[in-house]
Amino acid sequence: MTTQPTDRPGRNSFSSTLHLPFAAQMRLMESNRLSVETECNVYGLPAGARMEAAPDAVRILATDVGTLGHWLEVRGGTITVQQAGDGVQVWTLRTATEAELPKFPPVTVLVSVLVTDDEQMMPEIRQAVAA
Repeated sequence: MTTQPTDRPGRNSFSSTLHLPFAAQMRLMESNRLSVETECNVYGLPAGARMEAAPDAVRILATDVGTLGHWLEVRGGTITVQQAGDGVQVWTLRTATEAELPKFPPVTVLVSVLVTDDEQMMPEIRQAVAA
């Protein structure tokens, strides 16, 4: 059995933008990247260790839980927790940028960080975990 990108649970950028022409996907990626970079600059939000723009979202991969906490404090959102194996979890905040102009609609931002199973977590972050 082979796994296709569209077989993954939930919505992902590949399956949700597959119907768009390549040039349109590139324009969306650039627009999303610029929106999130602007949000980082205006509100002093950390961009994490790596930022990956997709046509439907921007993913921020952080190296510390403080990045996730800062985004949660400024933008709100919900957090999901998934086991990554060997005592490690992936905590992901789903939030969005602010929509200031019709030309720049809100962009979904996914801020993820790896934490150990026994890591101390800020109460505000624990409260944002989706039930």
